[in-house]
Amino acid sequence: MDQYTERLARRSANSAVRPIGWFKSLALATLLAIAVRAQQSAPPELTLDQAIQQALRNNASLAVAKLETRRAADDLAANGARRFANTQIIALGSQLLTRPSLTFARGSLGSFAATGPIPAADQSITVARRPIGLIFASIAQPLSQQYRLHLLLSALSLGVAGAREDERKQRLETIDQVRRVYYTVVSAQSQLDSLEASLPYYRESNRLATEHRKTETILESDLLASKVQLLKTETAIAEATDQLAAASERLNDLMGRDIHTRFRVSSIAAVDTVEETPETIEARALENRPEFKKAKLQVRQAEYDRRAKKAEYIPDISATVHYFTTTNFGNTLPSNITSAGLQLTWEPWDWGRKRHELAEKQIKEEEAKVAVSATERAVLLEVRNAWRQLGNARRQLALSDASERAVRQKLQEVQQQVAKEALLTKDLFAAQSELASADSQHQQALAAFWKARADLKKATGEE
Repeated sequence: MDQYTERLARRSANSAVRPIGWFKSLALATLLAIAVRAQQSAPPELTLDQAIQQALRNNASLAVAKLETRRAADDLAANGARRFANTQIIALGSQLLTRPSLTFARGSLGSFAATGPIPAADQSITVARRPIGLIFASIAQPLSQQYRLHLLLSALSLGVAGAREDERKQRLETIDQVRRVYYTVVSAQSQLDSLEASLPYYRESNRLATEHRKTETILESDLLASKVQLLKTETAIAEATDQLAAASERLNDLMGRDIHTRFRVSSIAAVDTVEETPETIEARALENRPEFKKAKLQVRQAEYDRRAKKAEYIPDISATVHYFTTTNFGNTLPSNITSAGLQLTWEPWDWGRKRHELAEKQIKEEEAKVAVSATERAVLLEVRNAWRQLGNARRQLALSDASERAVRQKLQEVQQQVAKEALLTKDLFAAQSELASADSQHQQALAAFWKARADLKKATGEE
């Protein structure tokens, strides 16, 4: 018998009498690791609903969208005031630099038999250079402009409705982003938990391999392979920790809170079994999607803009009241003048400006109609793609679930064989590690399914 065969024989002999001892050592190491982790302060648990609600309150992009809606509403209210009377007061206080004069020609005030012409000769009245005051006040109530103002306000009201759809779109995008990042955290956390759970097994395997190498019951390559596997697991834990930290910081940012806030995510709910037809989903998407609603609103808005531009051909007629007075200007000229009547403002020749502006509005209306069709097709394409992605994720989840059940059954069989001392303990380690990996893959598949489910909700315009 050569040296290599003799070593294998000794290793098999030791393995035959020590599987129970290895198993006890492994169990003790596992219990110690669990106790250490339990003593560490656990961060608070964050549910998906809590994350969504906090993001809806604090998300920066959503806050900007809400402010834009308020701005559009204020713009509508400000333009609505144009329908009422326009009041204006102009006051002028100045110093005369010239000496204004007024000449009454001979007989300009009449000629009478008793007195003769009044005045009898030309008379000049001069105002001294001194401070004077002028006040001009007017009230103008638009009349013919009411039709054009009605069209403009209708267009602005549709603009407010469009801003609300933009806000709702941003709300849906925020919810979708929170869901996707939350599921990313779930996946990273599940992978990290799985790796940390398998780490004690690899450490114990490396310790036992070191002891057996001293007694020359295993080969040097077996010891090196054990160390490599331990290093791979520790490296994977470090990478998973970084991925979890990055995803957690991103989720904190979406919720509008300190990115250093620590938390743990809760487990994901079971898969829903409701499968709808794509036709039903498409109809719901066209009914709910804010982009499609806004596109249709923009067609009506462009129509009102065109009609308002065409109404500019109507002359502006206003009911007006004017008042004029002077101060310290002398007694010769009237100091208080009041008048009431109608004011007409009309631009008979504009050299084609209004015609070209109207043509521009008509083109914008056509563009809005084209955009409706394009938006409808884009929505339907997104819905179809999200529906297919959800189906694929559902199939992948079923596959990972079957794989996990198979690995779990294998572990039970290996445990029974170890109990009967019919199998090496390292095979038990491998089976346990394989189950931990299968559990992680199942959690990742579950997270991928819910990501696809969230994308479909976003595509249909649902929260």
